[in-house]
Amino acid sequence: MKIDQLPERPVICANVRACPFPGDSFVAPGIGQEGDVVYGWVQASVAKPLRLLDQELQIRHINQPQPVLAVLGPRDSSTHVCAEIPPGGVAVNCNAQLHWVGGESGLVGRLLSDNESNSALKPEHSAGFVCGGLVQDGAGRNRNVEDFACDALLGLSDNRVIPPGLVVAASSSEAGKTVLCSKLIQRLSQRGLQLGAIKATGTGGGLDGVQYRLHGAQLVLDQIDAGMITTHGSAEQFRQRIPRIYRRMAAAGLDLVLTELGGDLVSANNPAFFGIAPIVRTIGLMIVIANDALAAHGIEQYCASTLRFPRERIRFVTSPFRNHDGMSRRFARVGIERTYNPNSSADLDSLAAEVAALAQP
Repeated sequence: MKIDQLPERPVICANVRACPFPGDSFVAPGIGQEGDVVYGWVQASVAKPLRLLDQELQIRHINQPQPVLAVLGPRDSSTHVCAEIPPGGVAVNCNAQLHWVGGESGLVGRLLSDNESNSALKPEHSAGFVCGGLVQDGAGRNRNVEDFACDALLGLSDNRVIPPGLVVAASSSEAGKTVLCSKLIQRLSQRGLQLGAIKATGTGGGLDGVQYRLHGAQLVLDQIDAGMITTHGSAEQFRQRIPRIYRRMAAAGLDLVLTELGGDLVSANNPAFFGIAPIVRTIGLMIVIANDALAAHGIEQYCASTLRFPRERIRFVTSPFRNHDGMSRRFARVGIERTYNPNSSADLDSLAAEVAALAQP
């Protein structure tokens, strides 16, 4: 059955980056692997409504079963949902039961666990997903997010010069990285800089990029644009594919590239990121949000012993959810004398000025 012959035309979720979606596509049963596109019905209801991000990055409010094109993938979150795609793949037959596990952007897998609904972090939750089948091309091959990777696949060379950049990281998930990135992007854009923004690691994508664009980023890419629905898998695959989006940034003639690393520095192949020399040598600064002084001290040690990222290029930002004065005194006790307050315009301006200087010839 071809996509355009389906009785219910699906919403195409933000994780599917084909625009427009290929017209020769079929839906058929089969074994799905990580990154494969799947057709089915997310089981939203009036009692359990769902926010869904479509291909145009518009929020849809869903309160009944909704046909969608989504993507198969695992999720390994310390704050939200955990799910898997078994090593041998998952059977995607008509009426097979899986779970919607990727928040708004459209990720489907075999549920392992949800977070507690009364958590202070307001976690995303899973929903039921009834499969219709895998989306295949005319030759019967499963369509995968790698098929729609950004145009680095079209022959952009490795010798293009990647613009100078900064990395924003944290000691945990839900630390306020995307908010901090957005504030920095806005300030740097107001200085007249042409800025690219990348969410290089994590699972799924969409909403972070929306914020980057709203605050002035000229070009926004993430790991899905590199051909990966998640970066929690093979380090070798990660090292091969992630440079695609940096080559795309290099081709765009930008002044700076801001990279947000998802989760914490020990997960999601973030350590592998620091092993990609053509990218890391362009990074002038790494800005780290640390939830407490001991986390900051651990990050310093981890950067020195494992990531091999120099201490003098790290700037520490205290948690936006805590008292900066009290935290900064604690940071000083572990040898970190200068910390920045993410809720202070003066501190953000100071960081933006230092970052802007990276773009100077």
